Amino acid sequence: MSYLTERSGFTAPPGKGGRGTPYHIDLKLLSSLPVTERVKMFDALARQKQAIGREIEFSNPAVSGRRWNVSSPLAEKVDLLEKAAAAHGHSQHSGWQSFDYYAPFKGKSRFDKGAVEDASIYIPAVAGGKVRRGSGGGYGYYSESLDPSGRVIARVGHGNIDRPEAGDVNVLGKPPSPVQLPEPTAQQNPNEARVLSLFEAMFGGVNQNKKESLSDVLMGGLLQQALNKRGNLGANIDALSGGQNPYSQYILNPQMLEQFE
Repeated sequence: MSYLTERSGFTAPPGKGGRGTPYHIDLKLLSSLPVTERVKMFDALARQKQAIGREIEFSNPAVSGRRWNVSSPLAEKVDLLEKAAAAHGHSQHSGWQSFDYYAPFKGKSRFDKGAVEDASIYIPAVAGGKVRRGSGGGYGYYSESLDPSGRVIARVGHGNIDRPEAGDVNVLGKPPSPVQLPEPTAQQNPNEARVLSLFEAMFGGVNQNKKESLSDVLMGGLLQQALNKRGNLGANIDALSGGQNPYSQYILNPQMLEQFE
């Protein structure tokens, strides 16, 4: 998927952002997402911050001072992402990876006066999804990002409760397209196409010179009856093995019938 960003308020001074140190940002990403998707979320956030002259600087031990670079190789990004999540050991939540960071101006340290105060906070979002807002519970002002199915994929918090956004957001844009299966041809109904594909996979293709439809070749649906274990399998096989059906040699093999169950 590709990710957009939506603003989620501003970094908070003491007493306005819930628990934790002032002006820091806490981001949580759904851990069941592929790691490449979580990397793309960070890339989207970092690009947005670049557009306003800021960067992502991690703050927990083991990654303190390291910054996200969208130009780094994927392996380096994955390594930093995993280390930053592991460094958030003071607060773990099942099913989520958590990250603490600041958004200082480029060329400034997070310890420089004015570098991280009132910085815009952003959350990754998916076209066709939604961003909903909330406040309290030690998380300050926060937002949750939902994909088009309604699944929460990201949370960001510790924003300034006195500077909320206007409300929930329906993320504009075209949702990711689901995988489309090929439609059956006009000459084949779905059942015919499926059985033909099975014959082609097992036996290297059917005789393309024959003009009969599959229903003709299978003599009025006797194969379908033969595939039903509850039916009279023996009678159907006898009917199909009378020398008129070109596929009767295959139907006589019970092991092959099992593949259609």
